Parts: sequence; C-alpha cells; structure tokens
Amino acid sequence: MKSASVKNQENQDFKWTPQRKAIITAIKNSKKKHLSAEEIYLITKKILPKIGLATVYRALELFCEKGILQKLNLPNQPIKYEILKDDSYSHCHYVCLECGKIYEVPIQQELTLPANENLKDFKIVNSSYWYFGYCKKCKDKVNEK
Repeated sequence: MKSASVKNQENQDFKWTPQRKAIITAIKNSKKKHLSAEEIYLITKKILPKIGLATVYRALELFCEKGILQKLNLPNQPIKYEILKDDSYSHCHYVCLECGKIYEVPIQQELTLPANENLKDFKIVNSSYWYFGYCKKCKDKVNEK
C-alpha cells in the first residue's frame, strides 16, 4: 500500500468534507510537526468554530487509515499525529524522555529488510525509526537527580 501524500488529496477515495479540509489545513499550517488530537482540535476550531472534538478524532483515524497521517504513540505522552509528506520521506525520531520534544531526522541510506522468509516479497514504501533518550538541555537535569 502506498502512503498518500497530502498533495494528492483530490485523489483519495473518500469525501473531503469542509471539516476534513479544515483539519488538514490546521495540521499543515501549524508550526509544530507533531500534534495531539486536542491541539489539532483547538487549531481547527479557529478555522471552523462549530467543529466537534469527536469529528476531529474520526477524521484523524481516517487520515491514518488512508496513509495521510501517521500516529505517534509515545511513552507518557498523548498520541500525536504527523503528516506523511510523500513516499520517499523516510525519517527517524529522537524523543527526549524528559521534556517530550521530538527531533525529526531524514534517513539518507537505502533500507534493507532482515533475512526472513515471511518478508522476502515485502516492498518498503516508507519507514520511521524511534530513538529515546535525553536532549542536550535535559541531559544535565537528569544526571543531577
């Protein structure tokens, strides 16, 4: 299954309601790359004041199913969402366990699968790696504890 970039919105097999358009617009226009559902809801409410939180949750789930968004389920944090830019945007996340900041770094190397019979015909179209630790700012705080 190919991930769908936000650029091909019109090619999706579901209806782009005003609510869904407002939600995607809110995410795209946010300075933050990784947003919780509540943050998305508050931003979207500025665009479409009558939108409900349940509508935002349903749209986020749909966008994840369709490969437009990726759900980030991090330890001790609310679920966050990010836009999948396109099929070639493989990246890793460095997550600070103290302050929760997420750093996104593109992966520049060719990806290979482990030697496993079940994966021999598996085609990689996108990837994401997770690294957990402490950012420069928090590292010293943690060492002092």
